[in-house]
Amino acid sequence: MKKTSAVIGILVLIFFLATACLKPREVPMISIDESINMYIVADPHYMSEKLTDDSKTFINYLDTVDRMMKYTGVFLDIVEDEIKKNQPDIVVFPGDLTNNGSRVNHLEFEKRLERMKSTGTKIYVVPGNHDINNEKALYFKDDQLQLTESINEDEFVKIYKDYGYGEAISRDENTLSYLAKPYKNLWLLMLDTTKDYPEPGGYINRDTLNWIVSCSEMAKEEDAEIIVVMHHNLLDHSDIIWEDYTVDNNTSVLNTFHEIGIQVVLSGHIHIQDIKSHTSVETGHTVYDIATSSLPVYNHQYGQLTYSPSKGYDYQTIKLNVEKYALENNLKDENLLSFNKYSEEFFINNLCRKHKESIRLLELSDEEKQEVFNTVVEMNKKYFSGYRNEALKEYIESEGFQIVEGLGECFIQEYIMGMIKDQNADNNKLHIPIK
Repeated sequence: MKKTSAVIGILVLIFFLATACLKPREVPMISIDESINMYIVADPHYMSEKLTDDSKTFINYLDTVDRMMKYTGVFLDIVEDEIKKNQPDIVVFPGDLTNNGSRVNHLEFEKRLERMKSTGTKIYVVPGNHDINNEKALYFKDDQLQLTESINEDEFVKIYKDYGYGEAISRDENTLSYLAKPYKNLWLLMLDTTKDYPEPGGYINRDTLNWIVSCSEMAKEEDAEIIVVMHHNLLDHSDIIWEDYTVDNNTSVLNTFHEIGIQVVLSGHIHIQDIKSHTSVETGHTVYDIATSSLPVYNHQYGQLTYSPSKGYDYQTIKLNVEKYALENNLKDENLLSFNKYSEEFFINNLCRKHKESIRLLELSDEEKQEVFNTVVEMNKKYFSGYRNEALKEYIESEGFQIVEGLGECFIQEYIMGMIKDQNADNNKLHIPIK
């Protein structure tokens, strides 16, 4: 009899556990007087220390990229620290999670996400062009550059199943795009926009656009707001540099977003801090494309979006305080302890190199070339940090700018003049009222 009772008890326990596992996840509602905070960490390009060394080959490689690859782990440590302190409701990563898609990088990055998620924050990722089928997955050993194992699309979904894919309420059949429902009245449309991994260009095909419309219809039935997160840009963020950054068919995508009432798009990819908007002539509806700058690229910042059902959206950037973190954690690296100076020097040497080469070809004296370069550097620092137009007034009045203004048509002139003919003066703050 006792044996029978024990068996029945075990069966009841098994049934209870099974039904508990089948119980749907409770999805909270954001009430009219509440708000949620979301961090946007764009293009972290994480690179494991296991894949690097202190060789000349690695140092030379660092000099060829715009991002500070040596410290991607430190930057993510600081973000993790900020998440623990501030406990945002959601963190989204709009692609280029890793440096060139190495499996080692992905596995270590996932462990970092696991720690972030353990704080209670909801984490969602979408791939960028660097993350999948990358034939340039590199590691450095014995002063040589070598190839290491990358991952495919199925492996990406498997690795990041706990960061969006596992809770998706709908998946696109053609891409790694998915629809998530972190709140009953706020959904995330996470779009995989890479046209052909690992090529840089972006595209959203017709079938995926139809799926996006169906996602919108689902959201409207539940009176839910949708935020789009995608790697590539919806709108051109530069008059000069837009090819392979803006999705190829952005007119079709933009028209679809206008039709279904999308207000906010969070993107990355271009590595500059920039906000653009487009208003439909027919309906008056406005779409905002907020491109948050890459975490390991100057000015080393991430975005914060606060959403309130009654007030709308407020966006701002948050700069990493690397020097403070280094001091508090007893780090000995002088580059980190004097990071502001080091970061500026890296920016000048790596991101302004092409401009210096262009200036060298101009028919100017050496002194004039130096004045132009000094102005380009200072304006470029502001530009990457999100400042345009009148925010650059002090540099517009400089001798170097006057020289550029008087030049014949050339790349440097076009690039610099583009900074003072932008849509917004400050791309670090934005308020979008509720529609």
